[in-house]
This record gives sequence, C-alpha cells and structure tokens, in this order.
Amino acid sequence: MADAGPPIPSGALERTELILEALETIGPMNLTEVAARTGLPISTAHRLLERLVRMRWLARNDRGYELGVRLFELGSQTVRGHWFHRAALPILRELHRRTGLVVHLGFLDGADTVYWERIAGAVGARVPTTVGGRFPAHRSAVGKAMLSVLPSDVLDTAPFGVPGLAPGMRIDDGLRHELATAFADRVAFDRSESISGLGCVATAVDYDVPAPAAVSVCGPASRVLSDRRLILAVQEAAADIADSARRLDPALHS
Repeated sequence: MADAGPPIPSGALERTELILEALETIGPMNLTEVAARTGLPISTAHRLLERLVRMRWLARNDRGYELGVRLFELGSQTVRGHWFHRAALPILRELHRRTGLVVHLGFLDGADTVYWERIAGAVGARVPTTVGGRFPAHRSAVGKAMLSVLPSDVLDTAPFGVPGLAPGMRIDDGLRHELATAFADRVAFDRSESISGLGCVATAVDYDVPAPAAVSVCGPASRVLSDRRLILAVQEAAADIADSARRLDPALHS
C-alpha cells in the first residue's frame, strides 16, 4: 500500500484560519495587531503571515497585512464554477431583465444569509450587498424565506441573532408568525427593515443543495411592496431554478 504521507498539520490550519478570519472581520492589520487579535505568539503569527503572503493568500503593504488576490480568485472560481450557480444564473438574469430591480441569490449559513449572486443595474447603489457578503437572516427577505422552510425544531433551538435572545432560546413570537406566513404564502418581505425606503420580495428555492437557498428582488419600497406581479415573478424564478438544479445536479446524473 502506498504511503499516505504525514498527517495534515491541523494545528497550523487552525492558526491560519484564525488569521484569515481576523483579517476578514477587521480589515488590514499589522503584525502586533494580528497577534493580539488571534492570541498567537508574535513569532508564530509572523511566520504564518509571511508564508500566506508568499502563497498570495495575503498581501503586505503600508497598511499591514490584508486578504490577497489569490483568495479572491479562489472564491470567485468557487462561486462561478459551482453547478448550482450555473443552474440559477440565466434565470436570475431574466428576472433582472423583467423587473429592472436588484436580484439576489442567497444561501443560509448558520444564522446568516450569504449572497451567492447579485445582479444590480440602475438601482444597485441603494442596495449595499456584495457577493460573498453576510447579513443576519432574520433581517432580510431572502433570509426569512430560507428560515421559513426550516423544521420547527431547528427554529426552536437557534436564536438567529434576534436581539434579546440568548443561544438556545426560542425565537420570538413575532418572527415565528412572520415565518409561518412566509411558508404558507411562499413569499417573504423586507419592509424597509434593513434600509429605510428599501423593499424586497423573496421566495425559497425548493432544492436545498448545497444549502437552503432563496431568490429575491429589491428596490424602492413604494414599488416593490405594492406590485403583486413581482411576487409571481420571484416565485416563478425560484421554481425555474429548482427545475434547472434537478437537471444539472451531478449527484443525480453520476
């Protein structure tokens, strides 16, 4: 049997993760700041930082260390190359063409919405989302659409960042009622909760691979929340994405 090689140095990987998460959260930092933020010894932090610079995962400049181009390249390839993204993208583009609004595809990661795609257009400047960005799921239409399809026992054991709730406590009755309504009607709303004057309409995609996902349109609340045709357009797009995913899912065609 061939030698499998030395075991993966899990300690080094964990320390690298600490550094990357710190720089993602805080932004550029110098060596002393990285060591203080991560709790790593200065010598260890310096060795890992310089190695990551050589790998182009980090960049070093007059502001200190920051996330590098290679991480962006890898992330972009992961997003753009994933079969689910390929299944959804033509449908998202058509939804944007039909509505002229900002279109999002998001997936659920813990208590957060992570934006997988964003097609902006003329009103995009008013919607400060980015591909790969996170937002508390209970505060966005696309997030509430995904939460609405989770089993009730999952909701009972997760706070989802609701103010005043400690880990392990139940979500509040107001949010529970809103999610139940979203599930029954197959549509969730953001009624200027995240940004004043902004409205969003979202529907969950009935295909939770690789994670619960949803599609939304966002724009001026005066238009988005009063035009019921947008609800139908988003629901149709979500259904079309699910159908496209079933055709492209490699697990079904291997």
